[in-house]
Amino acid sequence: MLPAMRRILSVIALIVGTAASMRGASPVAATAAPPAERFSFVALGCMPYGRENFAAYERLLAEINRRAPAFTVHCGDTKTGSEPPTEAFLVQVRTWFDSLDSPVVYTPGDNEWTDVHRTNNGRHDPLVWLGKVRTTYFAEERSMGRKPMPLVTQRRDPAFAKFVENARWSRGGVVFATVHVVGSNNNNQPGVPGAVEEFRERDAANAAWVRAAFAEARAAGAAGVALFFQAEPFASVNRKTEGSGFTRFLATVEAEARAFAKPVLLVHADAHRYRLERGMRFQRDAEPLANVTRLETFGAGDIHAVQVVVDPASPQVFLAGPLLVPDNALPVLPRK
Repeated sequence: MLPAMRRILSVIALIVGTAASMRGASPVAATAAPPAERFSFVALGCMPYGRENFAAYERLLAEINRRAPAFTVHCGDTKTGSEPPTEAFLVQVRTWFDSLDSPVVYTPGDNEWTDVHRTNNGRHDPLVWLGKVRTTYFAEERSMGRKPMPLVTQRRDPAFAKFVENARWSRGGVVFATVHVVGSNNNNQPGVPGAVEEFRERDAANAAWVRAAFAEARAAGAAGVALFFQAEPFASVNRKTEGSGFTRFLATVEAEARAFAKPVLLVHADAHRYRLERGMRFQRDAEPLANVTRLETFGAGDIHAVQVVVDPASPQVFLAGPLLVPDNALPVLPRK
């Protein structure tokens, strides 16, 4: 055989052998995407609720540190509605938040500002205390806690720049946001000077913020969305109440969650009971929206929290349950 022919046959054999080895090789190592991040967060609200609960509250904070969640969210109401507000207590609450090792995000409750006119014979102005809350907790675009994380806040929107408390962040392919929705009918209170005007402005800002959170989720291809707020708004769905302060908020969440069609978690406080419901009804005679889950925190004398495991690779995305503090009194079960 001529040398040139031998060289040609050798090249052909090399090509055939390489192709055969490629067919036998597994492509997984070259093409597999990294697994989605699995993590947990903690939520709590309506606490400490009085000096008698301070020790139990500090035990809860220590338990949160022991569990080392990715972040913690306080859903408002750091004091009872009957306690007069003080700047010293606002600072004390901030100190508690900063004692947590992980980032802490807070959304205000009605007891911090909306209802202060009910204390000290009406000598406290709710709007003055709303300003103090914003100054104490929301001066910067980052969380609290020993290891703060950056946040996107509504101050970036010129139309709603005063609503610095509405915040958004992402982790593991999931979008999280706080929305300033509070009890006492979301401050839609005609009998309180200036309340209705405040409510209308904040209600519009909240609707815009909810839409922005879902827009971010769609743009990022997020696996889920979680919203945090203080009020329990769903009780109004089953009552034919004129002038509900939650109508626009619920309608906005319903429309966005329906269009998103992926898991949506709504975390709130207010009613002082642990509650986990999947499939929420946004209108009295409507069918429940299957992709929306409501999680309510413990509160008042039940000094415990809830913990949520977030698994973007799971169809459910959010898996929630109680976080009970061993040395604190067991929760009181609701009658219904």
